[in-house]
Amino acid sequence: GMDVKYGINQAFTLDMTLIPDFGQVQSDNRVLNLGPFEQRFNENRAFFTEGTELFNKGNLFYSRRIGLEPTYKNWLSPRPNETISDDPVQAKILNATKVSGRTQKGLGVGILNAISRREYTTFRDKTSNVARKEETMPLTNYNILVLDQTLKHNSSISLVNTNVWRSGNEYDANVTSALFDFNDKKNTWNIGGNISFSNIIGQNGKTITGYAHSIYFGKTSGRFNFNVWQDLYNDKYDKSDMGYFTNN
Repeated sequence: GMDVKYGINQAFTLDMTLIPDFGQVQSDNRVLNLGPFEQRFNENRAFFTEGTELFNKGNLFYSRRIGLEPTYKNWLSPRPNETISDDPVQAKILNATKVSGRTQKGLGVGILNAISRREYTTFRDKTSNVARKEETMPLTNYNILVLDQTLKHNSSISLVNTNVWRSGNEYDANVTSALFDFNDKKNTWNIGGNISFSNIIGQNGKTITGYAHSIYFGKTSGRFNFNVWQDLYNDKYDKSDMGYFTNN
């Protein structure tokens, strides 16, 4: 393996890891999950915790999707007289690269790309000891792009795009979100929100497009404060391939 950290200029830094070994990373505690949704775990891998503040815009990026928590797996059963001799539950990361920084004019740019290898489950015949392999995790590419422009009075506008590409006939996923957050000159009043679109591409030969938005307004300083907001997700919106999502 290899790790690279390179200062492109005063504003931007390149981080790259090749065939990383996360064997020394603290493991997760065992959790008995009786709820309807998957358990959300903390990220302990330094590559995905250092310099990743930009990537958390819009809550579209859940780094545990990469390598440790695959979102797709063909659950195959052994044939009669077969046993499973090898069944990887993690997709090995081949390469991960991120570039992040902010210009003097306040434009923050973040790009992260990671590739996990194809994984196979091995079945072995009890009588003949002949083994066969079935692909259970496709070669997968994860990508996120963030553009975040800071404005006066602690305001900002942002654009976030996440993309998951899988080799072969498996489906791909793409989510795009535009966000804004505005404050007045005295930082007394605040308004913001986002508009998001998700696309599940190639699932059962179809493309499923979902929509979501949120908007909020409030008074954020002074003796009396308040906040009102509204969130909407239609039944086709799904950001779970790269993010953490518990609604439909």
